[in-house]
Amino acid sequence: MKILFVGSTKGFACSLHYYTSLVRLGHSVLPYDPDFFQTRGFFDKLAVRISKSPKKRVVDKAHRELVDLCRHNQFDMVFVMAENFIRRETLEAMQDASPRPPVLMYHSHDNNFSSGILKPNHFFSTLNEYDLVFTTKSQNVERYKSLGQQNSFFIPSAYEPAVHHPVLEQDSRYRKSELLVTFVGTYDRSRDPILEKVGWDRLQVWGSHWQRSPHFPKHKDHIHPNPIYYFEFADVLSSSACSLGLLRAEAEDLHTQRTFEIPACGALQFSPRTDEILSFFEEDKEIVCFSSAEELKDKLDYYLRDESARRKVAEAGHRRCVDGKHAYIDRVRSMIQLAAPQLRRTHG
Repeated sequence: MKILFVGSTKGFACSLHYYTSLVRLGHSVLPYDPDFFQTRGFFDKLAVRISKSPKKRVVDKAHRELVDLCRHNQFDMVFVMAENFIRRETLEAMQDASPRPPVLMYHSHDNNFSSGILKPNHFFSTLNEYDLVFTTKSQNVERYKSLGQQNSFFIPSAYEPAVHHPVLEQDSRYRKSELLVTFVGTYDRSRDPILEKVGWDRLQVWGSHWQRSPHFPKHKDHIHPNPIYYFEFADVLSSSACSLGLLRAEAEDLHTQRTFEIPACGALQFSPRTDEILSFFEEDKEIVCFSSAEELKDKLDYYLRDESARRKVAEAGHRRCVDGKHAYIDRVRSMIQLAAPQLRRTHG
């Protein structure tokens, strides 16, 4: 197919993995990044930060460019990756400008019902303009349907094999299992009591905004207040005896990208116990789960003492992740299969 991919393909954006997966599947893909939050100077940046929305001129520019792309190209599909500020009239104009209207698809890793997710007031009505909507939050499928978007589907998060894989010891900056317990993720107050129970003497944390933690001054030797990606991310996880896959209550997480990234890198994953996570991995055989900070501490104590048991579960989790078709390319293939009826209707 000829596909217009609307979303970031820069740096460490997970949307890049969807774009590259479409290319690997043999489609002709044109990337377009609306870059909604671009600014021209200090006051522009301040206005955007206060309003939590892009400047009108930027949204207008994206409208013109997207419509022009559809006017001069015959796309079979438009794949919009988490670009919440595309207007309803833009989608309508893109369809009208196309010689043959493309199938419109929207996908997001975020919980769009969370107050912390930036979106315009008309966002949910705009979703109804798409032919299909995908979400990694299974609870949002019925919410979308109740708002009128009947073609809503749950597509789990994923891992990227080119990025998330075990790092050989000779290529690592660490010794195998040198890092006892690791957590990679953004700071959130809900995580403080859990990590306190784990014990900072055996914990190493990487991620943004950890200077806000009340534990930072005392434990800054164990806190690396910066995000890590790609090789560094895989290296940390591969070198971890145990790695935490924590969820965020605010996002109503039932699983996250870490659910697959941790075992893909060969680490033993410790995760909150949810039915969704247990639909992917078998507890105590492929993953270790907990329902309280006390249970987490007890299980960490056990697995840190028993290297053989630790390795057995980690290896089984890695096999299940890799063999279970949980890569981004598998998710994209599923989306295209779900879009097949619409593609047949519009393209014959």
